[in-house]
Amino acid sequence: MVLLLATRCVQRRTTPNAYQKLITSSNSYRLIASSHHNASDKYTETRLLSHASSMYNCNETAPSSTLIGHFSSPLSLYRKQQFSTAVARDYDSLEDVGYEQQPISKLIHENNDRMPRLQALREQLRDEKRQQQQHHQHQSNDVKVAESTKPMIDYSTDMDNSILTDTHGRHHNYLRISLSERCNLRCQYCMPPEGVPLSPTSNLLTNDEIMRLVTLFVKNGVDKVRLTGGEPLLRKDLVPLVHSISEELKKSNATSSNLVGITTNGISLSRHVHDLVDAGLTGVNISLDTLSSDRFQEITRRKGLDKVMRAIGDSISAFQNRYGHVRTGPNGTGGSRVKINCVVMKNFNDDELVDFVNMATDTFGGDVDIRFIEWMPFNDNAWSRSRFVSYQDMVDKITNGGLPLERIIDGPNDTTKWWQVPQKDSTRIGFITSMSEHFCSTCNRLRITADGKIKTCLFGSNEKEVSLKDIMRQSSSDDPRQQEDDLSRVIHAAVQRKTFALGGHGSADNIAKAADNRPMTLIGG
Repeated sequence: MVLLLATRCVQRRTTPNAYQKLITSSNSYRLIASSHHNASDKYTETRLLSHASSMYNCNETAPSSTLIGHFSSPLSLYRKQQFSTAVARDYDSLEDVGYEQQPISKLIHENNDRMPRLQALREQLRDEKRQQQQHHQHQSNDVKVAESTKPMIDYSTDMDNSILTDTHGRHHNYLRISLSERCNLRCQYCMPPEGVPLSPTSNLLTNDEIMRLVTLFVKNGVDKVRLTGGEPLLRKDLVPLVHSISEELKKSNATSSNLVGITTNGISLSRHVHDLVDAGLTGVNISLDTLSSDRFQEITRRKGLDKVMRAIGDSISAFQNRYGHVRTGPNGTGGSRVKINCVVMKNFNDDELVDFVNMATDTFGGDVDIRFIEWMPFNDNAWSRSRFVSYQDMVDKITNGGLPLERIIDGPNDTTKWWQVPQKDSTRIGFITSMSEHFCSTCNRLRITADGKIKTCLFGSNEKEVSLKDIMRQSSSDDPRQQEDDLSRVIHAAVQRKTFALGGHGSADNIAKAADNRPMTLIGG
């Protein structure tokens, strides 16, 4: 892994101990730097990092003992070197250019204002880059190939028409926000039995911070927001937050989509669903992996199947009361506002697929959609190929169980392949095929974790996350426009670095082997 050591001070009153707070925010500067120039040029990256630091009132030179912020180059995935070796090598390179001895303020043009300074520095670095090209001729051919294929982002000029369009032409209009890392279940495919280490409440986004981000994303084309967790219903003041998001979507978008959804385990949904729908909730996804009480307790490590089943019926009722019907589209002919998500695992619940389809029709009158989800690897969920059930295997199990399936039309950017049983045509049956037939080419989703980091791909590594929370809390500007501009530029750079598929890992087995992601409960479903 190629690492650069970097520093910055958070406020003018910052003490040396405050440098410990920089670890989580250093990725923000990594994006600012790598999006300007080829990230393999350590000198260029270091100078740009320093300039990014100066945007937050950094006007000191930190001693080498406080250079603690990590800074990973995109070349790190290519070289795969050990941490200690990389630190030693890259620290030497910083000494070579005299970085440690230079005040940060001398690394920028003092006569330029904020973003013009960034552009001026970029032009200066272009000149320096040309002068240093001879110095880099001795680099190995494989490094040259990695550098030449890395896309360059000229980010000091006007950004794309939308900051949410990536280098593969995908526009992201769907934002998923995790409201809590906590959950009242312990599902096997989500976390270990003892749970996961949680962030302090002070490290999580507040409702005001969430609304700042929602407003910015909506302004740039987002018309669908989904609230996830953990368990989002554990969040206080959830109803007013849903109302605020709904109103922001209505105010900022001319389209009629403006969807506000929630994904929940359903345990406490019955107590809140009517208030949430009245506040503007337009859809609910309920996680349910078995219809057997014993199996429910085995997979979730808790009791509660009866509460989830009651929540499904109460959700249908709430949407019918609000809209007159539970299905979207003209005359209620589209998909259901209530969806059941079922993660399928071999030798556990793969014998219940037909039962789920029959339950949707017989128990709930076809007013719910059933979605069967391929089990996906995340940190600490013990994913195994031996327990994986593919999309085709699921279809075969249903048809072999006496329910012939008929393919129907999928929606734009849909993650789900939709089918129906001809004699039960009011019930839609979907398959989310993330592993066997991924849908990355049409991905339109971005995620914000509960601790305020933007995650552009569900399977992306932790080192690609960037803290938007830190930018909001540590900005030195009192000008809301400047704060929004700072956020926009970092979001744009993060989106530009989104890989084409599966977080760059290539397959489910490689995702599991890399183990460089979070547990699912810390991402947000």
